[in-house]
Amino acid sequence: MDHTRHIGIFNAQKFSVTLIGLGGIGAFTALTLAKMGCGELVVYDGDTVEEVNIPVQLHKHSDVGMPKSLAIDLTIHEFADDVHVYHHNERVAEETLLTPTHIIISAVDSINARKKIWAAVKRTKPLWYLDSRMAAEYFQMYIVDMENIQWYEDTLANQDDSQIPDDPCTSKATIYTGAMAAGHIGATVRRVITGQQSTGILTHNIFSGHLEFLLMSLSN
Repeated sequence: MDHTRHIGIFNAQKFSVTLIGLGGIGAFTALTLAKMGCGELVVYDGDTVEEVNIPVQLHKHSDVGMPKSLAIDLTIHEFADDVHVYHHNERVAEETLLTPTHIIISAVDSINARKKIWAAVKRTKPLWYLDSRMAAEYFQMYIVDMENIQWYEDTLANQDDSQIPDDPCTSKATIYTGAMAAGHIGATVRRVITGQQSTGILTHNIFSGHLEFLLMSLSN
């Protein structure tokens, strides 16, 4: 694939990324990273594509019934032919031995799952970890330099799933929020690649248009 149009901004070919969760955020993000030219993409998801996923996730009608990890692998190879994709049809648990990559991104929908992923991430020791979260029209991402993790660890320890609003199933997801989330993640990966990313929390209220970045102090 010819990367001429963005190679002067970033070169992702030597960077590897692990992406955990291939739903509303993760499916768009997988394609975004592949188009950016990441040299290696490792994806994890234990779910299968359902009809209800089609309007709000980057999956096709022909993917219904297929493991999401395989569906994304096949989709990526239709759009980007120079990325090595390794797909795992499984959920990440505390004991999961993640493939070592430069960046690990979680795109799951529960605090309990994030805590299990974090335990696996700490053992793997990537350079950066991105914890991305989405509601219907709201996106938040914890951007963690693995040399400065205490703030994130303390925050996650004090969170639980009871704090997540229990919205009706008809108000849980929008296709445009997933697409914007993937854009934010792609831009963050670009800043990591070019050495310009700071550790902190990015918040975007899609409905109101309010965008905020909270810089975290460099202390362990």
